[in-house]
Amino acid sequence: MSLLHRAAYRLIQAARREPVHAVLRGMEASQWWPEERLREDQWTRLQRVLLAASRAPDYGGAWRGAGVDVRSIRGLEDLPRLPLLEKAALRRDPDCVRNPDWTGPLNVHVTTGSSGVPLRVLRSRAAGAHGRAAQLRGRSWFGIRQGDREVLYGGLALERLGRTRARVIDRLMNRARLDPFDLSDPHLDAALDRIRALRPIFLYGYPSALSLLAAHALRRGAGRNLGIRLVQTSSERLYDHRRAVLREAFGCAVADEYGAAETSILAMECPQGGLHQATENVLIEVIDAGGKAMAPGEEGEIVATDLNNEAAPLVRYRIGDRGRLVPGRCACGRGLPRMEILEGSAFGTVELPDGRRRSGVVFYFLSESFLTRPDAGLREIVLVRRGARLECLAVPRPEGNPAHAAELGRRLEELLGAPVPVRLVESIDRKGSDKYRILVEES
Repeated sequence: MSLLHRAAYRLIQAARREPVHAVLRGMEASQWWPEERLREDQWTRLQRVLLAASRAPDYGGAWRGAGVDVRSIRGLEDLPRLPLLEKAALRRDPDCVRNPDWTGPLNVHVTTGSSGVPLRVLRSRAAGAHGRAAQLRGRSWFGIRQGDREVLYGGLALERLGRTRARVIDRLMNRARLDPFDLSDPHLDAALDRIRALRPIFLYGYPSALSLLAAHALRRGAGRNLGIRLVQTSSERLYDHRRAVLREAFGCAVADEYGAAETSILAMECPQGGLHQATENVLIEVIDAGGKAMAPGEEGEIVATDLNNEAAPLVRYRIGDRGRLVPGRCACGRGLPRMEILEGSAFGTVELPDGRRRSGVVFYFLSESFLTRPDAGLREIVLVRRGARLECLAVPRPEGNPAHAAELGRRLEELLGAPVPVRLVESIDRKGSDKYRILVEES
C-alpha cells in the first residue's frame, strides 16, 4: 500500500505545482556538503529573496529609513544591517511584505499559532515544497518514507468541513488522525487500541499529548508491542522528561521537528540527537536584546529569513522563540549546522474539576475556528486558569459578528462539559515575549 500512497502523493504535488521530490533529491545531496558550500548556497538564495523583498512596500520604507541600500548587502555577514521584521507588522497587514511583481500561485495559510491572535501567511509553492522536502528528509534519517503508515496525534479540526477534508487527505497519505483533545483514561485507552489495530510505523504529534499517552501506555504495559519505529514531535518544545517517557513507553527513537507556520520547517533532529538547521530553507540568526549576533553556544532570540519565498519574503523575522547555535559538526557526519531550542510554544493541559484532562491544543483549534472567519467578531482570545477556575477573555472586533462571543461560550461548554464565562475586554495584557500563549495560568 505504501507504493500506492507514494504515487498518489506525487500526483497531488504535481497538480499543486509543488516540486517536493525534485527538491528532496537536491536536499539529500546537500545535507553532506561542507559548511562553506552550504553558506554559498544560502547566499545565492538570499540574493533572490532580497531582490523580491525590495519590491515590497514595507521593506523598501524600513530599509531606507535605516539607511541601508539592499545593493550594499554583499554577503551573509551583511544581513544584520537590515532591520528586524516584527510579527505585529504581519498581523496588522500581511500584504506589507508581498512582492507586487509576483504572478505565480500562492499558498494562503491562516493560523493563530499558540497565541490566540490570527496571522495570515502568504507563501510561494516553491517555499512550500522546500518545507515539505525538509520534513521528508528528516524522517528518512530514521528509515521513514512518504506513504509509510502514520498515526497523527494532533491537528484535528473542530469544524465538520475541516474534519471531512482531513479524512480525504489522510486516506491518500496513509495516515490516521486521532483526537488529542480529551486526555482522560478512557480516551487514552481508545487511542492505544486504535494504534494497535492500525500498526503504524511512526507516531507524529504534540509532545504534551503524546507524553501523556506514553505514560498511560506504561501503566497499561501496552506500548512496546505496537511496532512503532519512530515518535516524532512537533509544534511544542520537547522537554527531556517527555522524551524519556516516550522512549521508555514505545521502545523506539524519539525525534523533534522545529518549525513555524510562517516559515515551515527550520530544523529536524537526526538519530544522533543533533537538531539540524534546514539551511536550504532558512537562514537562522541568534541575537541578543540589542540585535547583536550571539556566538555559538550563547542563548538569544531566534530570527529567521525564508530563503525560498519570493512571493512574500520574510527577512530577519522575529519568530519569538529562544535558542542557541551549537558549534562543531554532528556525529552523524552531516554538514547541516545544529541548533538548540530553549524556549518555544507550549499548549499545556487543563485538568477539569471532575478530574478529566483536556489538551491545551483544543483551545488553539477553537480560537482558530473563530478568529479566522471572514466575519470574525473576535480579534483575540485567551483562556485564563486560576486554580480550578477557567475564564475566557476575548477582544471584540467592532465590525465583526457580535454573536460570536456567545457562541464561543457555548462551544467551550460543549468541549469541557462545564460553563466557562467569556468576558469581553478592550485588550489583553500580555507579559513576556511576543510568543503569546492561548492558555495562561495566574495565581
